Amino acid sequence: MSWHVHEDTIDAYVGGRIDEASAFSLEAHLLACASCRDAISTRVDVGDQERIWHGIREQTDRPAVRTAEWALIKIGVPAHTARLLVATPSLRSSWLLGVAGCLAFAVIASRAIGQARTPFLVLAPLVPLIGVAVAFGRPVDPAWEIGLASPTGGFRLMLLRATGVLVTSASLAGAAALGLPRPGWSAAAWLLPSLAVTVLTLVVSSTVVSVTSAASGVGIGWVVGVTVVERLSSAPLAAFGPVAQIAFAILAATSAIVLVGRRDAFERPTQV
Repeated sequence: MSWHVHEDTIDAYVGGRIDEASAFSLEAHLLACASCRDAISTRVDVGDQERIWHGIREQTDRPAVRTAEWALIKIGVPAHTARLLVATPSLRSSWLLGVAGCLAFAVIASRAIGQARTPFLVLAPLVPLIGVAVAFGRPVDPAWEIGLASPTGGFRLMLLRATGVLVTSASLAGAAALGLPRPGWSAAAWLLPSLAVTVLTLVVSSTVVSVTSAASGVGIGWVVGVTVVERLSSAPLAAFGPVAQIAFAILAATSAIVLVGRRDAFERPTQV
């Protein structure tokens, strides 16, 4: 190296009194000059360096806690579980606002056509179904394969996020149901169907079908099935009556048993 940085320039750089262009030039020189690096190292305050690196580690290793995450921790949810839940795409504020809007539309449609609750009862089970479809899996999680190797990956991650989506969606739908015309027993008739179609979707997604495709197929089947039953039956809300509720309960229980039996399918990187 044929030249070295003047001591006054080094002092200005260490003290933060140098302009940006000169700082860039000096730093480029330091990459090739060990003598100047040694000269600067003797003038740097080690305490300041430690404080800077401590701040960097705090920002990278301990990112800021979101409000939802803080609330979950306060009610007893473990910190690592709370972070997994708030990272769920279908539990973000934009998604929840969209869900609330859809449910409000369904309530308005039910009121507009008189005392019929069918629009709301058909839509309500689809809300958690769509939420689960975008809660986990390769299409929505770029770190899916990495997550499989972690203690919270695979089946446990799927259950955590699916449960979070189901509980949140059901809470919103329950609040919306209070706005239905003459809310009676039928205002809650969507609960068992919602649970059944959601768990069935998870079972189907444990095969070679992706979770988004599974949700699409089950959702279409749900709408078609309700439409056919309502047209063929003379009884009002036949697709949500006592017999149908028993059928949905059996379907939900059976699907849950099959899902647990196929839990290993969610541990494979080629799955969902």
